Order: sequence, then C-alpha cells, then structure tokens
Amino acid sequence: MARQLSELQSLPFHQIIGAPLTAIVEGQAQAAQATAEFIERVGFVQQGDGQAGEVGKLKMVSFSYSKPDVDGEMKEYRLEIPLLSMVPIPSIEVKEAELEFNIKVADVQTVQGQTQLSDDNAPSGNWMARDRIELRTTMGKMQTSEGRNTDIQMNIKMKLQQADIPEGVQHLFRVMDQAINSEEV
Repeated sequence: MARQLSELQSLPFHQIIGAPLTAIVEGQAQAAQATAEFIERVGFVQQGDGQAGEVGKLKMVSFSYSKPDVDGEMKEYRLEIPLLSMVPIPSIEVKEAELEFNIKVADVQTVQGQTQLSDDNAPSGNWMARDRIELRTTMGKMQTSEGRNTDIQMNIKMKLQQADIPEGVQHLFRVMDQAINSEEV
C-alpha cells in the first residue's frame, strides 16, 4: 500500500535518488519497445505463426510512371520501395535529465555490505567497504521565492532528442535500398 508523503519515514538517500533514475531508465526501455513495435507493424507484412524473431516480408509501396527510354520513346515503368524507408521511425532518447531534491538528513547509520566484493579492510566511507555509512533522509519542503514553505516537491527537467539510428536499423536501411526495384512494364 502506498504511503502518504506526510507519513513518510526516513529512507536511504540512494533510494530517494534511485527512484527517479530508475523511472528514466524504464521510460527509455518503453520508448525503445515502441520503436521496435512501430518498425514491425509499419514495415513488415505479418506471416507465419508470429514467433519471436519472425517479422515477415517488407511492406512495399509500388507506383507506375512514364519516362523516355534511350531512344526517346515514352515507356511505362513500375517502382517498388519499402514503406519503412519512406516514413520517419519514432525513436527518442533522454538527452539530459536534471533532478532537483530538497531532503533533510534524518539519521546516519552504519550498514553492513551484502556482496562478496565487499572489502573488510576498506575504510567505512568507501562504498565497497563491508561496513559503510549510509544517510537516512526524508523529503524536505521547498521554499518559494517569497520565503514560504510549499508541499514536498521534486523538480524534474528533461531534454529529449531523436536517438541515433541503431546499427541494426542502419543495416536494414542498406538492405531496403537494395530492395528498391524499377522495371519497365
């Protein structure tokens, strides 16, 4: 059951920072999945039993046009182009995220490490130490420019941009270029 913010007890500082970072990563994963689904649905004709890894044949767009041949005589031609090469593929990434917190240190405690990598001889301030110091915090109230306290807040600013085209999609584009076919009708 979710706790009301006013009822929050102290939390380890890494959890307060980690929750929005995890949300950003999960958002990126959903965006990548949406891109993959777009490519599959828009770019391919579904065939077979739809097993994973089998997306089918490329969807092709075809049209006819006339142009003079080498003798100057008008000829009819047909052109086929993969549909996916004609539409922008939606792919975004979080370019920059700025998180702003107000926290209050509620407690400082020593926590014993859980991994085999923990070093018994490391100083306690080292994150690889067997025993390390951990801050326990609560979310603080923000103060407005007028000097009054507001409800508990977390400010998040994000800058999005078109993601770079993955190598596999670049290879798909090269294959689609080879699939363009123009022939005399």
